Amino acid sequence: MNKKFAKELIHETLVKSISDFAEKAVKKKANFQVLDLIIPRERKIRSVVGGLETSLGTTLWEPLAKVLASHNGFEVIEDNLQCPTNMPGNLSSALNNIIEDRERRGGLYDAEASHKLIRDQCQVFINRPINDFENAPRGKGVDIWLKKDETNFFFDTKTVQPNLAALRSCLSQVLYWYAYFYAKNPQGKAESRIVFPYNPYKQKGFWESIIGKGKPLEAHTEAWVENEFWDFCSGLDGTYTLIEQVFIEIQKSKVLEKKIEKMLS
Repeated sequence: MNKKFAKELIHETLVKSISDFAEKAVKKKANFQVLDLIIPRERKIRSVVGGLETSLGTTLWEPLAKVLASHNGFEVIEDNLQCPTNMPGNLSSALNNIIEDRERRGGLYDAEASHKLIRDQCQVFINRPINDFENAPRGKGVDIWLKKDETNFFFDTKTVQPNLAALRSCLSQVLYWYAYFYAKNPQGKAESRIVFPYNPYKQKGFWESIIGKGKPLEAHTEAWVENEFWDFCSGLDGTYTLIEQVFIEIQKSKVLEKKIEKMLS
């Protein structure tokens, strides 16, 4: 895949994803508000934009990552990540100890040690496999599951301005992905990352700018920003620059604006 083809994929995916979302939002019957009597059109536009802002991960970033990865030799797995119906005591205890240490910055575990301990705890399931699994609970599932060379890659895109509670939740999510995967595949290979799809602090580094420098989440080994993720998916250099270029081109061509105008008319 070259950059010209990548831009074509990005353009097609952005236009389709946003158009599909806008169409559903316009057709959805919203609850009445008194402003509907004064500015009904503007209210519809606000509904579309507001909904898109809060669902960028599933509406835009997820399909874009999958289409780029699928043209770069990755298998895109659409299955749900499964977890043990009853979490084994040794694994649950290990998770709790790691999370507690990481949140209070005790220093016993970093990303590598956390990953290793969880995988080690699951080796017992080679000879004593767990029989009952179910889909991961809400909030701990995987949005983007890619596979290449027998390694499974788990990703979830997040808001680029996380607070401390969100960062703690991200850490927990990464660790639970490992626990769920190795509980079912103790001899498998997995890598988990939270994704911040772009850096809103253009003149500064992302990790230097967010609260607590991202802790307890560990930069690079547990979370990727911008091109760390997009270049991984595409196999190219500077993929996020292509994404920004396509956004600008779409704005100038007004292709999306015309589509949405037609929906609103």
